[in-house]
Amino acid sequence: MGGKAYANRKKESDRPENDFYPTPKCLTWELIKTGQLEGFKSILEPCCGQYAISKELETAGFQVTSRDLIYGNDFLKDDYTNEQFDAIVTNPPFKIWNQIIEKAKTIDCQKIICIGRTNYLAAHDRNVNGLWNGLSDVYVFDRQVAYDRPLHEDGTFECGCICSGWFVWTKGYVGNPRLHIIDVQQYAYHKPRKN
Repeated sequence: MGGKAYANRKKESDRPENDFYPTPKCLTWELIKTGQLEGFKSILEPCCGQYAISKELETAGFQVTSRDLIYGNDFLKDDYTNEQFDAIVTNPPFKIWNQIIEKAKTIDCQKIICIGRTNYLAAHDRNVNGLWNGLSDVYVFDRQVAYDRPLHEDGTFECGCICSGWFVWTKGYVGNPRLHIIDVQQYAYHKPRKN
């Protein structure tokens, strides 16, 4: 099965509107623990959905500008020429992941941090087209997250079949990305088995 066909095997009609998949709170908590946002104040969340990431960042003391297509903001078309942020943090729709990263790279910020599938690293076109330029760190979640399940108020998530993590681009970084593993086992929710 071809790479693109496999990656997009779910029919468009079977996906949520705007490819909306919420982000479990714990993933943002773990991002903050990495220290990647240390010393930062202003953050842009351009694919905020129902504010899952934004709310956790605001609770941690960051000033978050939250925008989304569902609120009339099209990140790929909006003009950010006169805007500056310390970082961009988001969980973008996977079907336009490349375009989101490319647009984010045109915005004045120190870091771009977004959730992505780890199998994205095995795509030759992203390598030759320079998408990985500036990619400084990849934080892989050690459990597979079911992004298509409802959020749990306590921050836990249901396990699925997507190996993912936080991808971090740092302004001026040259070299290969550093790999980190984030232990999210404590947040992995398991439904009790019925006898």
